[in-house]
Amino acid sequence: MYGLKEKDLKEIQKKHEIQRDYLDNHNFTTATGQVKSLLDVSFSANHSKRYYSEIINKINTINDIIATEETQYQSIFITITLDGFFRDFLKGKFLRYDESKHKADIPNNERFGFLRDKITNKEKFTIKDLYNVLNFQLNRFQKSNIFKKIKKDGYKAHYIRVCEPHKKDGVPHLHLMLYVPTRYLETLKEFYKIYFPAPQNVKPLDKNLDDGQLKGFQWEIKSAPAYILKYIFKSFLNVQNENELDYLQAWYIKHRILRVVTSHSLVPAWVYRKIAPLEKDWHYLTDIKINFISEWSKEDDYIRLEDEYNRTLEYQKGIYKLYYKDRIIKEFGTLKEDKPVDVNATINLKYKKKIKDPKIIIDGKPFKLIYNELIPINKFALLEPAYQKKPIIYTSNIELYRDYISMENKDVDSINLLHYGLVKNELIKRKQIKGEILPISDYQISTPKIIYYDDNVHSKDLIKNENDSNFILRKINY
Repeated sequence: MYGLKEKDLKEIQKKHEIQRDYLDNHNFTTATGQVKSLLDVSFSANHSKRYYSEIINKINTINDIIATEETQYQSIFITITLDGFFRDFLKGKFLRYDESKHKADIPNNERFGFLRDKITNKEKFTIKDLYNVLNFQLNRFQKSNIFKKIKKDGYKAHYIRVCEPHKKDGVPHLHLMLYVPTRYLETLKEFYKIYFPAPQNVKPLDKNLDDGQLKGFQWEIKSAPAYILKYIFKSFLNVQNENELDYLQAWYIKHRILRVVTSHSLVPAWVYRKIAPLEKDWHYLTDIKINFISEWSKEDDYIRLEDEYNRTLEYQKGIYKLYYKDRIIKEFGTLKEDKPVDVNATINLKYKKKIKDPKIIIDGKPFKLIYNELIPINKFALLEPAYQKKPIIYTSNIELYRDYISMENKDVDSINLLHYGLVKNELIKRKQIKGEILPISDYQISTPKIIYYDDNVHSKDLIKNENDSNFILRKINY
């Protein structure tokens, strides 16, 4: 069954039990004195009781996000199967392979495998090779012009993907619940037929009903979450009752195949798992990612999420902090042993700026308001806003102090007061200088609005009187 024999099932069951015993018998003590096993904190699909609920949370979040979109989204159930001749590859037979027709459908790279080379060398394919062929074909489809257009038009395509084996020989196929704006439905179907022309994909769903649906491309779905969940249910072992593996579970484990994959429109799983002690609502975390302030770095073990209500979730190297405005509401955790820090290293942060700033048009030229400064769009490359710099917490004492002294010696209208406030507060926290830590809003309030203009802008006097102390007009020298 699923291409496995009874001997395979027994071997995989034995390895599974060894892994579980290892996780269950290796303990550690938390900062609060609790003794936990590695199994307690595991998110393994094969062992963890939490993995299944995490997947349900993720799927519900995707559907909740789509339900709140202003644009009408269409749910499309897509099935992707391979042409029949791919089964021959498992036996090392390639007579039905036509290089002139099929070469583009088979990968030959490091990411998906050098599979065309295997055909040339007459090497047998594995189940994982066929899985990689499916991933390669799906990747090409997702990079096609229709998806580029959806993105260019300012929309997102969301998806939930499940891999499933054929019962007889274990050859994999994919199921996707894809969500796209309704206006792209027909065009997307045409692209589907181009990229997945296997007969079983493009047959009409119902010969007696010409509604345009295909076996592999259906959109009359009553409940999209429930529809895809029935395929997900089948792929999970009942970890709660510690049941033994069946052939289907053994297939996923033996071939190292992911059960569920989702689009990158949500907060990444590693961020969700790290921040879970503070917040377990994936929808809420994703809302912050999309609409408010978020930054993280996996390499530096750092996460910061700030919502519209001045609630901030922060994690850094084992320490958790929950803020309301500038006040710490909760703090716990154990600081991980620090590694030597290269102060000159670039910090790779994923950053979402607080709600996109609207463009301002003056005499036909676009401007943006950044930290109360009205800056021409074409001048962004010449400016260095504070949010593009290395985060304050990763800056060394000497760098911060030099930056602070440099700003202290400049005119107030020539520095970014928000950045100045952040640097000064951090130096006071580190006891490098004396002073009172002030709310950042105090620096923002006192920042004058600077209007950049050139000789082609004649309406500056209409924007604001040049003598108004709340505004500074600064000429651009090209």
